[in-house]
Amino acid sequence: MDPKVIETVDAIRRADVSNMLDRIKDLPAQLRDARAITRAATLPPHYGDVRQIVVLGMGGSAIGADLAAALLAAELKVPMSVHRDYGLPAYVGRDTLVIASSFSGNTEETLSGFAEARARGARILVLTTGGTLKEQAAAAGIPVLTFSYKAQPRAALGYSLGLVLGVLDRLGFVRDRGPDVEGALADLTKLEERVHEGARTNDAKALALELYGKIPFIYGAGTLGVMARRVKGQFNENAKSWSAFDVMSELDHNAVVGFPNPAAARGALVVLCLESGRDDPRQKLRFVVTKELLDRAGVPHRTLSFPGSSLLSEVLQLVLFTDYLTFYLALLNGADPSEVAAIDYLKGRLAKG
Repeated sequence: MDPKVIETVDAIRRADVSNMLDRIKDLPAQLRDARAITRAATLPPHYGDVRQIVVLGMGGSAIGADLAAALLAAELKVPMSVHRDYGLPAYVGRDTLVIASSFSGNTEETLSGFAEARARGARILVLTTGGTLKEQAAAAGIPVLTFSYKAQPRAALGYSLGLVLGVLDRLGFVRDRGPDVEGALADLTKLEERVHEGARTNDAKALALELYGKIPFIYGAGTLGVMARRVKGQFNENAKSWSAFDVMSELDHNAVVGFPNPAAARGALVVLCLESGRDDPRQKLRFVVTKELLDRAGVPHRTLSFPGSSLLSEVLQLVLFTDYLTFYLALLNGADPSEVAAIDYLKGRLAKG
């Protein structure tokens, strides 16, 4: 490891050959653009009269919907789920709103579910930048919300989350999230000052140095349990690093028993606890006791918590911080934060059959 690679702006820019850094900085602009797109969209009013909502998506296109469902769980009056697979669950039919979300428009699992939704007569919306999905939806007269953004799908979370929130707002499923978004944007501006590449005191850089050579395990409860999954993926795709996640309080019914072994875990792992002041009081206590058990097992842990004007703000601050964190760790690993050669190889092999 050469820590100098993240010490100066010039060194960082030289190492970031595909410019992931500017994609991270674009999060507020993505959220604003997503809101403008949904405000201007023409959506069939009867799409708001359904018994359930199913979002089709994979990877970065799915995690935004996961976060939306978690953020809105206490308000949504119909079930909302994310389908990461081919086809569709048997219950999807004419009384289902199916939102097909694919950054490229060419994700084969999403195209499979989209075709099945059409065959079953579901009410369908499409969120994409283009590709086969846009072409097929447009030809069938299905509403398409398009956006233009050159990046890896995981770097477009502002769109994948913002568009789903905006659609559900416009169709009357939830209240207008405009005030929450504006408050979150203000909080993001303050956090950016502390973690950007030129910040003198930078917690994201410091944690990246601490995590170098370690395997991070991410824990979260409720909405931050969903966020734990996203952070795990960013360690994988940005930092090119092993990582895992688990969700409170389920992990207290199994994972805690495994803390003592193997002994190598004490030197190999670091647990990152994503916590919120809005967590259920029992979950807060569970985190306290779980960290006591980690201490007993000699496994290091760190807490990430970003108080904000709303839970949405806390989530978005975690997004920004962990995007910077995994970006800095990628550079320490000597990796390009943008490339996903393993996924490209996998897609090529699948195409060959």
